[in-house]
Amino acid sequence: MRPDTLRILNLLQLLSEVGIGIGYLLGLIPFVYLWSSAWVIPLVFVSLVLALLNRNDTLNMTIANVVLSFLSYIPVIGYLFRAAGIVISWINIRVILNGRNRGYS
Repeated sequence: MRPDTLRILNLLQLLSEVGIGIGYLLGLIPFVYLWSSAWVIPLVFVSLVLALLNRNDTLNMTIANVVLSFLSYIPVIGYLFRAAGIVISWINIRVILNGRNRGYS
């Protein structure tokens, strides 16, 4: 894949991870996850496809984030899964940014 294409795909994955993190963060407000999941769940699948295409060491964490996005619907305990989703999104953002700083994308 061309370096320009990888750079754009990494940027798209970075933006999707930021959107996922914001959705999880808003989901910590009671009952707001029912609203924010309308974009969190599609974005985790977008991020999964981009992680497959980019091969930037975020695939395992992205798969975990897909699972967590559905487990976040569980009442009361879903807050734990949302907090874990925020952490995973933050880790993915750090990995993507570190790859960009090293010139891999």
